[in-house]
Amino acid sequence: MSSKLKFSPYLLCLLALVNTSVASSMITEDDLFGELHLVSSVTHMKQRVDKTPAAVTIIDRRTIEASAAVDVIDLFRLVPGFRAYYINANYPGVTYHALGDSNPRRLEVKVDGRSVYESIFSSVQWTTFGVELEDIDYIEVVRGANAPANGSNAFLASINIVTRAPLLNSGLSLRGQMGNDGIRNGSIAYSGKLGELDHRTTLRFKSNDGFDDFSGLYKGSPRPVSLDDDADAVSFGFRGLWTPNAKDAVELQFGVNNSDVGIGRQDYIQREIDYDYQHLNWSRINPNGSKYEFVYYHNKFDIADEQDPLTFYQALTLFPEGPLRDALSLLPDKLIIEPQSKAVSERWDAELRGTFSAWDNIRGVYGAGARRDRVRSNDLFDMDDTASENSYRGYINLEWNVADSLAFNGGLITEVRDDVKDLNSFRLAANYQFAPSQTLRFAFNQGYRAPTLLESNQATFVRYDENLVLDASVLSADDIDAERLLSSEIGYVGSFLQGSLNIDVRLFRESMSSVIDERREQYADFDGLLNVRDNTDYADIYGLEWQLQYRPNEKFFIHANYSFVDLTQITLYRSTPEIVVRDTSGDNPRHLGAVLVNYVTESDLSLSAMLNYQSTIYHRIDEDNASYARLDLKAAKSWQVKNTQAQLSLTVQNLGGQYRERYFYNQFKTRVILGMQLDF
Repeated sequence: MSSKLKFSPYLLCLLALVNTSVASSMITEDDLFGELHLVSSVTHMKQRVDKTPAAVTIIDRRTIEASAAVDVIDLFRLVPGFRAYYINANYPGVTYHALGDSNPRRLEVKVDGRSVYESIFSSVQWTTFGVELEDIDYIEVVRGANAPANGSNAFLASINIVTRAPLLNSGLSLRGQMGNDGIRNGSIAYSGKLGELDHRTTLRFKSNDGFDDFSGLYKGSPRPVSLDDDADAVSFGFRGLWTPNAKDAVELQFGVNNSDVGIGRQDYIQREIDYDYQHLNWSRINPNGSKYEFVYYHNKFDIADEQDPLTFYQALTLFPEGPLRDALSLLPDKLIIEPQSKAVSERWDAELRGTFSAWDNIRGVYGAGARRDRVRSNDLFDMDDTASENSYRGYINLEWNVADSLAFNGGLITEVRDDVKDLNSFRLAANYQFAPSQTLRFAFNQGYRAPTLLESNQATFVRYDENLVLDASVLSADDIDAERLLSSEIGYVGSFLQGSLNIDVRLFRESMSSVIDERREQYADFDGLLNVRDNTDYADIYGLEWQLQYRPNEKFFIHANYSFVDLTQITLYRSTPEIVVRDTSGDNPRHLGAVLVNYVTESDLSLSAMLNYQSTIYHRIDEDNASYARLDLKAAKSWQVKNTQAQLSLTVQNLGGQYRERYFYNQFKTRVILGMQLDF
């Protein structure tokens, strides 16, 4: 208990300090909050950050350019409570607070409002959706459950990546990067007009060789591992904007991506992913200030995994000698594992929303949407047909400004799915400005996450025929239920020094029940065991997180964050022949932190240092992930040559000793990347 309470005095001291600071500055509310960003990802309404019912981190364009990030997921190290990690060198994961497995699946991620969360692996495939650092205008990260705005996927948090509008740039842009680990990246982009359509069109290539082969010690003994985790990707993207009149705007996006990625756990396979998307957004602003918006999108993943083919007689060598093996050997031989495993994941989604104002102090947004998910995989679903699901949702979010210093927010969403009990998630929040430029937020959430198509339908079997199962790997329980989250928080937002210093603090508790995972059971196959996907886990989380941004001028800024997460997680590991319950609380780091410092010299040389810290992760079976502090440096210089803007950059990631990512053989060593950019 003391580990949770010891942070309270620091929080009280912080509140007292900032209160005194403001009292002496005599700055008005408009001076301070005028500099705060407006965000829309929390409720689908434009709100100041001191009015939102949830904590928000905004990663703007200047932060992106100043950071030492090479990939998009590097940016989330700047968000308190977020952990970015690599399962394989080109198979990253991002999670918030807990449950950071190989396919983290409780985080909604959108690009310009289009969800990129897909159903076949119940997660986000970060390397395939074709958005890179140079495409991004800013990112809104909602730190906390956000189901009333984004539905079941936003169980723990949500991210909306907003790409750069075609109107922001014009002309041709060339970019390239080269570095060790075989990093070879290049892109060509053009922004211009096609008649009345403003557009940005991009063609991109990315390639790297992954992590180096491992030749060190594991549990005190030599354990060499050859890593075949390289990747190549080619993508094309188009974003067009048409404004036929002063009221309407129509945005069209589409793109394709082809990726070849090496994945696995010591034994690697090559995965080819063909991904395409189409996205339409229409919006109308009415004379009274209200707004209508219609959003439609379609995503499709085609996945092909190379694998070692296996015949029936080859499989029999895995069976112990005895009567069963002798009886099976009388059957004719045939191919039971194909040399390639194929899968398809597809989503169609449409949503209509509108905003309104009632009287002078109440406004809101309402919306309704429909979605269809379809997946197909003989290996994962043990059937030749597709598995599909239709879902429907309706929601409303309200903001009631009772007084200048007090605002209430409420949100409710109802989700209806095939063969699943209706889910009703809600949020209640109060924002109280107790002093100029200082606001306290009190919020409570009840949220549900429905099982995905994979979670509720998986049946991974190796069969001889429809009557004979040779090996059963994973089977979904028939009565799998939705996960439930109860969360409460006290938040603080303060702005000082004429808006140059902004502080955000969040004290929270999150309780998750009926968490979906796998338990071991006995089964009549060659090894006698089966993993059953079911509601097996419970998690209770206490913690504190804060972020600070200091920007005294255009030449210098500091961004810092820290999170403390006290996790208790219990999992039902086995229920037969005896019940085995395990404590998996150590699978999450208790401490995460980051600092980014940027300074631009008088000669326009941008210098950055980015430090990340992660405390130890304690594993039950594997070796622990030791704590690490990673230092990244970046220097960038720009020149104007006639009508051409040129930039050279040098980025050094992880200056110093190597550290471990996920598995013992994923060793992140020092990387040096040289970048060049030409804008015509």
